[in-house]
Amino acid sequence: MMSRKRSKARAGWPDNLYPNRDGFKYRHPVSGKEAWMGKDKAKAFAAARKLNALLTPSNDLVARVLDPGKTVADAIDVFKKDDMPGRNWAPKTAENYGSVLNRIAKGFGDRDLATLSVQDCASFIRDVTESPRSRQQFRLVLGWVLTCGVEEGWLENNPALVTRRHDHRRKRERLTIDDYNRIWAKAPHWLRVAMDLSLLTLLRREDVVTAKFADWREGYLWVVPGKTEGTTGVRLKIRMGESGDALIARARDDVLSPFIVHMLPERVKPQHQRAKDREHHTQVMADYLTRAFAEYRDLAEVGGDNPPSFHEIRSLGAALLRVQRGWTEEQVQALLAHSDVDMTRVYLEDHEQPWTEVDVGLVLSR
Repeated sequence: MMSRKRSKARAGWPDNLYPNRDGFKYRHPVSGKEAWMGKDKAKAFAAARKLNALLTPSNDLVARVLDPGKTVADAIDVFKKDDMPGRNWAPKTAENYGSVLNRIAKGFGDRDLATLSVQDCASFIRDVTESPRSRQQFRLVLGWVLTCGVEEGWLENNPALVTRRHDHRRKRERLTIDDYNRIWAKAPHWLRVAMDLSLLTLLRREDVVTAKFADWREGYLWVVPGKTEGTTGVRLKIRMGESGDALIARARDDVLSPFIVHMLPERVKPQHQRAKDREHHTQVMADYLTRAFAEYRDLAEVGGDNPPSFHEIRSLGAALLRVQRGWTEEQVQALLAHSDVDMTRVYLEDHEQPWTEVDVGLVLSR
């Protein structure tokens, strides 16, 4: 279809620019929407030419052939090379974020950064995810990647940061002390040791299964939490009192092992077939601990649609310290090795609040 012949009065005008009362208007070449361009002829002409270069499909295709520009994949490469090493992620965290980066590269990597919009980012995040939790994660990682593009000068601003924040809160049920005791009663000896060690120290499962008898010295458990090693550098010297002494004594059973939490495997595998992180054949791996806890939790008939995981023992222990020992949020935060107290409050919420003793002592005269 041929376009209308331009009038002599508009000879030399940029395409898609039209007079509008005492000024100018621009008509989008694709959507047809019109925008007021002001009264200054020189500025209106310059803006129209720039918009035509960006918006006219034929011009865009030519530009892609002559100068394809930088893509999301290029920004991912910068992120992996320059940013990731400094984050000091734990292996499991690096694996999770690496999977997200690979999916972004596969589904969004060829997108030109110069033409990337908020709508492009929002549509991609919704298309590749199915839950608020995964959308939250993809938005976070895409934001990291595009920030690299901004810092390299390939992008004016970061459109991922303007997309909708997807509120996600875990729906996992809290573990009560009664539930804990019911699971403990069903659990085998080694799992009881693991549960009690986590409850008394608030250690994560990865630190529970790597704690050694050699770390128990002078009545203290000396721990460098794996999740903070290389970042905040938190080092913990935990005294568990008489309960800790009894726990360590109970853990020293007939099985010779360097690990406090240990068990004899049903079948000892050859060295080359063992998990790469396994130091000793009696060592319990973190994933196995999670599965075993879930098995005996179900046997104890604890939990509903969102039953508590082993990780909830940390939350229960934190709540008990607050109720039984009167610990402040800051004291609990130090033992949990959280970088800020807001995360500690997440662990403490939904547990019974402690009673605050207030001595008023007023004298009322009658």
